[in-house]
Amino acid sequence: MDARKKKLEEIRRKKLELQQRLKKESGGAAVTQPPAPKDPANPSTQAPTPSSTPRTHTRMASVLDNPEKSKKLLEIQIKKINESLKEEKPDKSEIFCQGIFPELRDIDTQYVLPQEFVEEQKRQEELLKLQQEKKKAPTFARRASIAANKEVIKKVNLIQFGRQKIKEAMRKITEKNLFYSKNENNLKSFYDKDFHILDEALSSNDIYDICNSYYNEEEADVNISKKTLATHLCDLYDEQCNGRIVTALDWSNKQIDLFLAAFSGTDDFNQQSGLIQLWSLSNRKSPEYVINYQTELTSAIFYKDNPKLVIGGSVTGQIMFWDIKSGKQVPEQKSPLGVGNENSSHCYPIHCLTTVGKDNNLISISTDGVLCEWTLSNLSAPINRYVLNPNGMYDQDKEDLNEIGPLCVGECFSSPNSFIVGTDENDIYNVKLEEKKYDIIDLYKGSKGPIFCVSPHPLSADGDKSFCDLFLSCGADWSTKLWSTSQPEEPLLTFSQSKDYVYSAKWHPFNPSIFATADGSGYIDVWDLNRDKEIPTFRYDLKTAVNKLAWSCDGKKLATGDVNGHISIFNSEKDVVNFKIEDVKKFGNIIEDIKKNNYLELEKKKKKEMK
Repeated sequence: MDARKKKLEEIRRKKLELQQRLKKESGGAAVTQPPAPKDPANPSTQAPTPSSTPRTHTRMASVLDNPEKSKKLLEIQIKKINESLKEEKPDKSEIFCQGIFPELRDIDTQYVLPQEFVEEQKRQEELLKLQQEKKKAPTFARRASIAANKEVIKKVNLIQFGRQKIKEAMRKITEKNLFYSKNENNLKSFYDKDFHILDEALSSNDIYDICNSYYNEEEADVNISKKTLATHLCDLYDEQCNGRIVTALDWSNKQIDLFLAAFSGTDDFNQQSGLIQLWSLSNRKSPEYVINYQTELTSAIFYKDNPKLVIGGSVTGQIMFWDIKSGKQVPEQKSPLGVGNENSSHCYPIHCLTTVGKDNNLISISTDGVLCEWTLSNLSAPINRYVLNPNGMYDQDKEDLNEIGPLCVGECFSSPNSFIVGTDENDIYNVKLEEKKYDIIDLYKGSKGPIFCVSPHPLSADGDKSFCDLFLSCGADWSTKLWSTSQPEEPLLTFSQSKDYVYSAKWHPFNPSIFATADGSGYIDVWDLNRDKEIPTFRYDLKTAVNKLAWSCDGKKLATGDVNGHISIFNSEKDVVNFKIEDVKKFGNIIEDIKKNNYLELEKKKKKEMK
């Protein structure tokens, strides 16, 4: 410790000398040196006299030649000495002393601290580290607590948000329940009436507007060939139709994708109920509307003035109609059962229904030869009732001699209130109705079997009656015949390509040269007389007997019904609908040539008979 004390005393001495020199440089009084502490045991510890001051280092003297520099240097040296004196570590003070006062290098500086001092120094360093860690620890803890608080705040906010949403949902549910409880009857009637619209929207794969009923004319699965007149589009079937025969097909004149199909009763005698289904091409999975009736239905049509009304004819001779809009299964009106007198309606099955005239009065005909005219405002009794017989007049005393058994009827547009009637006696009658009486204009013979269907040629779009004298007939003689009211003696053409009964034949609604036929062997034939008069242009085999045909009002679709309750839809070629004026002229020339040839042959036969 003596060497250390000596060093410290030397440092203090140097400090005093520097302070005095600094005073002189600055012009102040010299700093007096405080008396050094006296140690009686060691007289060498007394403060040395100025005469014993060591010689100043040459480097230090050279620096002090410049007063300003020496002043600054002295201030720096005094500051460093003060700092070194404050340090408890002797090694740092020695380093400062050696850097500032090079003459101290001659002094023995190899001083080893005591072990106690070293241990105390380590202990203080450890305490310092612990203090620093303690200072940092609250910061990390505070950050962790802040992060935890944020998570808690988020959870609380989510819980509050969820509770708010639950409250809103509960409020809406209560409002809906109140609304349902107040309008339960109205909602039930709406569902019963228009549930098919929801079913149609749910069953559609595409974006579908439930406010409209439409179908895509450009079907993706239909490949329309220019060599054919039609292509098979789809098949429709419902389990309720199992074991039933399609008895009627008709398309709506307002909704072009909607059509109805009537079905006969099943083979089971206990289930002879009637069935009418309304199908839409936009929903092919199930029918849009179903009508069940207590007796078997033999015919059904849409009413032209109001397509929401469906008219049906039953096997008991009754006529009834339903309002689809109301959604009721019970008919709005129905005619009474006939009793066989002059003022009664039908007593036998009604095989055909049609609407005629400007007022769209209903015409019905039954197998007993009774033809009735009705208005839907009153079905309690027909407006006019006619009993058809070969003599063209009704004889109450000889009613049992009635030989006409109508199976089909079609309105003839060549003259007003004129009808073509096909019978089970192989004959065809052209009947003109008048008030309280009728006239048989012509009788067409030549068929070798019952007439199942007649189809008068429709009016053209502009009302032209150029081809209204033409009509088709088909029946049990396996053939389809083309007739003209101007030449009732023989048919103009006979089409004998079928291998079974021909149950139905229908003209296209617009194209004058095209018609379709269906036979018992399952063939669907589409004919174009402008292309060929002997072979159908299109033929499709459905494998089962087809007994009903119906063209859509726009002529783009053809519906067929078979004896197993299946319905098939065919898509017309675009050229069938978008025909040209040249096609109409060509068909007119063909018909004129056929009529001329037929007339010449008839003249030849007459001459032979006269000879």
